[in-house]
Amino acid sequence: MTMVLFILLSGVFIALMYIETIKKGMPVKRWLFLSGLLGPAAWCLFNLHYRRTLIRNTGIKTCLWRA
Repeated sequence: MTMVLFILLSGVFIALMYIETIKKGMPVKRWLFLSGLLGPAAWCLFNLHYRRTLIRNTGIKTCLWRA
């Protein structure tokens, strides 16, 4: 029973992570694999990695306008 629940939750997190990686322009295969293995922890890692990449590319003291 727990294995079936784990597989279903992994499928849900893979689908959610696919949408977010496409929307934010991040590498898809890496994050889909991690979301299948780690579940919600991959979401936290993804947001942290995206934020660090954004700051590295734009700079710390820049103003970023989002529509």
